[in-house]
Amino acid sequence: MKAPLETVKLTASFKLDGSIPESLFSTYREVLGQLLGYAWAKGVTSFRRLKAEKYHELRARHPSLPSHYIYTACQIACSIYKSFRKLRRRGLAKAEKPFFKKQVIMLDDHLFSLNLEGWEASIAVQGGRAKLKLLHGTYHEKFKEMKVGQAWLVKAEGGFCLKAVFSKTVELVESDGKAVDVNENNVAFGSMERVVNVETKEGS
Repeated sequence: MKAPLETVKLTASFKLDGSIPESLFSTYREVLGQLLGYAWAKGVTSFRRLKAEKYHELRARHPSLPSHYIYTACQIACSIYKSFRKLRRRGLAKAEKPFFKKQVIMLDDHLFSLNLEGWEASIAVQGGRAKLKLLHGTYHEKFKEMKVGQAWLVKAEGGFCLKAVFSKTVELVESDGKAVDVNENNVAFGSMERVVNVETKEGS
């Protein structure tokens, strides 16, 4: 009898050596704000409906913006509005309507690619693609054997960061009562009786 399979997903955070045009973040926030306002005004929670009703208008308004940025903005707008509506129903929403102020951009597989052999990232921007170096440590080596999915481009005070989701299908085996937890800054292993924690400082 074959062991059951399960897909494991992990998120890797990479600091980026290089720059992204500010216009990409400002345009994305503008597009997302318009989508979120429309979703709120019309009560739209469906990604497909929001994309169908707003894509062509936004594409014409921002012709230099790669089209898939509008797709991912539609996804975020629907997600935020649905969360806001739930909070509103419970009386927990403080604001009158939903809003988004973070310096974050959602990327799908058309908007970025990774080269983990050369530790480089290619990200779509207006008018082309930006090539950036991935700052990495020993912790990141395991992601070479995994499949990359979507990612988030984050702008912070110290520069830019890419948070990418990786997946891998593994066989489930019967536990022997011991466990290992590998994180960016530490490795923890042991059993119910004793746990050992080793700091790696990889994420520093």
